[in-house]
Amino acid sequence: MEVILLESFNKLGNIGDVVNVKDGFARNYLIPQKKALRANKENKEHFTKIKKELIEKNNKVIEEARESLKKISGEEIIFIRNASDNGQLYGSVSPKDISSYFDQKKIDIKPSNINLHSAIKKVGIYSINIKLHAEVACDLKINVATSQESANEQKNELNKSNKPSVNIKDEESKVPVDDETNALKKNEVKSKTNKPSDEKSRANTKSDVLTKNENTTVEEKSDKDDKEEHKSQEISEKKEK
Repeated sequence: MEVILLESFNKLGNIGDVVNVKDGFARNYLIPQKKALRANKENKEHFTKIKKELIEKNNKVIEEARESLKKISGEEIIFIRNASDNGQLYGSVSPKDISSYFDQKKIDIKPSNINLHSAIKKVGIYSINIKLHAEVACDLKINVATSQESANEQKNELNKSNKPSVNIKDEESKVPVDDETNALKKNEVKSKTNKPSDEKSRANTKSDVLTKNENTTVEEKSDKDDKEEHKSQEISEKKEK
C-alpha cells in the first residue's frame, strides 16, 4: 500500500514522502496512529495544506526529545534485583521497567522508545538504546546488581577494562633505541664537522712532502755543482803544469 508519511521514520522516509508499505503495517499502525495517510488524490491535496503545520510540529517534537536526552545522558541507571549464586535474575529487566524508572524522575520515555540489544536476565552492565525520534537517539548503560555495593564493583571493573593499558617494557625498550639513534646522529655531525680539518691536515702533509722533496733536490744540485767545480780546478792545475 502507498502512504504519505506524516512523521519521519529511519527506514521509511521523511515527512511528505510517498512510500510503499505492507498493508497490515499501514492499517494496524501507521494510519490509526495518524503517522501516515493513504496516498490517494484527496489525501495528497489535504497534505499540501497541512504540510507546513506538520513540519513545525515535527521540529517542536525534536527539540523536546533533545531536552529529554540531556536530562538522562549523564544518568547512572542502577537496578537492584534478586539473583541466584550464578547471577541469574529471578525475572528480568524489561523496557517497561526502564520506562517506569524514568517516569519516577518525571521523564516521559515510553517502552516503545527503549531498545534492548539483548534480554537482561543476569546481573551485569548492559547497553540500551533510547530513541525518542527518528533524528534523536542515544545509548545508555544500566547496571543490574544484587546490591549497591555489587553495582559499584561492576562499575569499577568496567572502568578498569575500558582504561587503555601501557606496556612498561615496551616504553623502556624505546629508550636505548633513542639513545643509540642520538649517538649515531652526534657521531655523524661530529664526523661532518671534523671533515674539513682532516682535509686540511692531509693538505698540510702533502705540502710538507713537496717542500722536503724540493729541499732534497736543491741539496743534490748543490753537491753536483761543487763536484764539477772541483773537477774543473783539477783540470786547470794539470794544464798549468
